[in-house]
Amino acid sequence: MILVGLVAAPTSADAAPSSEHQTLQLSGPAAQLNGPFNLNGIRAADHGRTLIVAHTANGGLYTVDPRSGASAAIAGISVPSADGIELSGRTLWAAQDTSNQISRIRLNKDLTAGVVVKVIISDRFQTPTTAARFGKILAVVNAKFDTGFPPTADEYEVVLVRA
Repeated sequence: MILVGLVAAPTSADAAPSSEHQTLQLSGPAAQLNGPFNLNGIRAADHGRTLIVAHTANGGLYTVDPRSGASAAIAGISVPSADGIELSGRTLWAAQDTSNQISRIRLNKDLTAGVVVKVIISDRFQTPTTAARFGKILAVVNAKFDTGFPPTADEYEVVLVRA
C-alpha cells in the first residue's frame, strides 16, 4: 500500500504553508510496490486537479486523482529509474538517476499520454535525482549515489543544463 501525504499550498506568495494535511491512499498502477524505490517525484498539474507521480521501479509516470487516490498510467512513456520531476504546462522533465539523464516529455492535453522529445545528458551528471526549471535552464541535483549508499562524496553540486 502506498500513501501520499498532501499539504495545502500557500494561497499567496506571502502566506505561510498550511499545517493542514491529509493522507491519500493510492489505488491502481501507481500503488504497486515492486522494488526498493517506488514513488519518487510528484507535481500538481491542471491547477491542482491532477497529480503526476514518477515511479522509480516501474519506470513509469502516472496521474493521480488527489481526491480519490485513483491512478492511471501515462501511456507512451518509459523512464527507467525515474526520480524527481519538474513540470511546466504540458512539458515534464524526469530525472533518471541511475540512467544518468533527464528526459523531456511532451504530455497531451488530458495527461493520458506523452512522448519523450529529448534526452538530456551531461558528463557532469552523477546520479541526477531532481531538477528545477529557471526559464530555459534546468538546475539538476547530483546525488552521487555512485560513491556509495548513502553517498560518501566530499562535495555535492547542482549542474545547470539547457531545459
